[in-house]
Amino acid sequence: LGHAVFRPFPSGSVQSWRLQPGMGVRGVAKRLVSEGRIPLWSGPLFRAVARARGLDRHIHAGFFRMHERMSVWAAVDILTGPAEAGIRMTLPEGRTCRDLSGILQQAQLADSTVFASLCENADSARKLGIPVGSLEGYLFPDTYQFGGGETPMDIARAMHRRFLEVVKASVDSSSPAWRQLGLNGVVTLASIVEREAAVRSEAPRIAGVFWSRLQQGIPLGADPTVRYALGKFTGPLTKSDLAVESPYNTRVYPGLPPGPIANPGRDALRAALHPDTSGGLLYFVAKEDGSREHFFGRNLNEHVQFKEKAAHNRRSRGD
Repeated sequence: LGHAVFRPFPSGSVQSWRLQPGMGVRGVAKRLVSEGRIPLWSGPLFRAVARARGLDRHIHAGFFRMHERMSVWAAVDILTGPAEAGIRMTLPEGRTCRDLSGILQQAQLADSTVFASLCENADSARKLGIPVGSLEGYLFPDTYQFGGGETPMDIARAMHRRFLEVVKASVDSSSPAWRQLGLNGVVTLASIVEREAAVRSEAPRIAGVFWSRLQQGIPLGADPTVRYALGKFTGPLTKSDLAVESPYNTRVYPGLPPGPIANPGRDALRAALHPDTSGGLLYFVAKEDGSREHFFGRNLNEHVQFKEKAAHNRRSRGD
């Protein structure tokens, strides 16, 4: 009975648990108690045992396998042992920095508020050599291996390093978009293409529509830029939404918005660098037939016809 009270046997499922960089023994004890992994009364005992075992001198960040409930001694044993190899995770294309911060928090890799604030911080952008005051668009979506000892800035730096590698491999002197728009313009265009091109094979044509509109001074009319300005990523857009006063509202203002609206992947970046302008296309509208593809039109008359066809498809599907 005494053993059960003072040294409860580990119970519950075994989970991956991250000891974060800079967390001391006191912080670890507080967190383990708050999560119910060690008994409510055992914070001071955990600190004493940790000091006796030298954990206070050799504490290291990383992922550890923890039971839902365990004794102080079991917890200290685990934390004085080797950390796991880490976590391999995929950060998807077309997500905003706030989306990524939520994904990283779910994986225990970064506090979402801290990472989102870092992304919006001009000093952070300057440290990474990003030409605008935000990390939006400059964190490459890919599969990464994280050990658990990374700070939010370490994660951002790894993603930006990968971004630079992909851009360097994709850029060549034949790209008129690169010559005319520069890095921020290309990434901004790619981010809009990424949000519009649900089917990747359409990305070059969608980029071509936007490129042609830019050359002719026609507003891009891209709803994802309006959603970004409003922070409204689901549900229908109202007339007042589409008229919102924001430099990101490409329904109102011609040209590109001030910066990217998401973090584009390789296909969208390549499409922005080499837009397909064949056919003189200036419009596109979702087919609404379940394919996630678009109708592409050369003029307003064709666009109106395709919109009517899309509406018919929508009614036929009962939407």
